[in-house]
Amino acid sequence: MWDHQTGHSKGYGFVSFRNQQDAQKAINDLTGKWLGNRQIRCNWATKSDNENAVENSEEDAPENNPAYTTVYVGNLSHEVTQAALHCQFHALGAGVIEEVTIQREKDFGFVRYNTHEEAAATIQMANGRILNGKPMKCSWGSKPTPPGTASNPLPPRIQPFQILPSAAMNQGYSAAELLAYQRQLA
Repeated sequence: MWDHQTGHSKGYGFVSFRNQQDAQKAINDLTGKWLGNRQIRCNWATKSDNENAVENSEEDAPENNPAYTTVYVGNLSHEVTQAALHCQFHALGAGVIEEVTIQREKDFGFVRYNTHEEAAATIQMANGRILNGKPMKCSWGSKPTPPGTASNPLPPRIQPFQILPSAAMNQGYSAAELLAYQRQLA
């Protein structure tokens, strides 16, 4: 879509496909990819989107709008839990995580950060990383964080301690001692 007065791009567009499967594949494959210095966000358009295409200036784009602090995380396997996603993103060290949610039946989730800059760094670091055998597709959440949302940082998640069967790995500790240590960590 072009601004006829300035001749510049409005920052969005529409693509038509012959069949729904090809359109869904494009949404899945292109969301989170970079085009120049902008990250692509794909979604289904409705008839009203085409008729009343809303102005989307460069300033309002999520990558330029400090109100956006949420990272969309797609292509998650069914086994990924909210705790595992939290742990994975905490390990990146990009910033303070405020909230983690998962839509398990739809294989995606959201990670909200304290600042826009932290979310932007996370998108670049996490996009394409493998989690449970699948590459994550990370991009901006579809809505800005509402003004006045209270900051409530989540405590860091620790990977669950696992007792390995090898006696050499236990370094002489009994199973009961290792279990007590695991409880202490939790």
